Amino acid sequence: MRSLFTLALIPMITACMAPTGGSDRLELANMRPWNIVPASSAARLAGMFERVCLDGPAPPEAAARLLRSADYVEVPSRVPRAIRSFLVDDSRPAVMLAADGTACAVAAQARTGQTERIRGLVAQKYPAARALSPAGTGPTVDEGWSLGAGQGIVLLRRVIRPGRPSELIVIHQRDPGVEAGLAITRRPV
Repeated sequence: MRSLFTLALIPMITACMAPTGGSDRLELANMRPWNIVPASSAARLAGMFERVCLDGPAPPEAAARLLRSADYVEVPSRVPRAIRSFLVDDSRPAVMLAADGTACAVAAQARTGQTERIRGLVAQKYPAARALSPAGTGPTVDEGWSLGAGQGIVLLRRVIRPGRPSELIVIHQRDPGVEAGLAITRRPV
């Protein structure tokens, strides 16, 4: 299965960092490059995923207000995009929202403990979650879970590019229809 969040953040963001064009662009232009996709701790990655993607509002404008109140800045674009990206110049993960409200994701450099922390979070919040079969999720997804009727899925996706630290993207696809056609194993989380 292909994820909504297959776009690489860095090329998109660096294209927007011209030193003119509004406060968001100016703030992003001063951002340290290593904080675009930061080295977030496992606790920080899981905490932001829970706060914004699992417990946060699904409507994209409400989610954007939540992020702005937490000092995040939206990466500006001249044309509407299917995915809106939000960054902050510290070690909190990047956040991506589907413009239609069907998905939310956080991204950070891969670090120790992140996968286990997400597994624990899914198990705690969704005791009936079921692991998705690797054959049903595609080659770019490490692990995935169906959260239950109408709750969507959570996917762990690795991004590995030559010469760069590997990244982990944790995705919550809220769209209940996304579960159709995915192979689900009987193993609980």
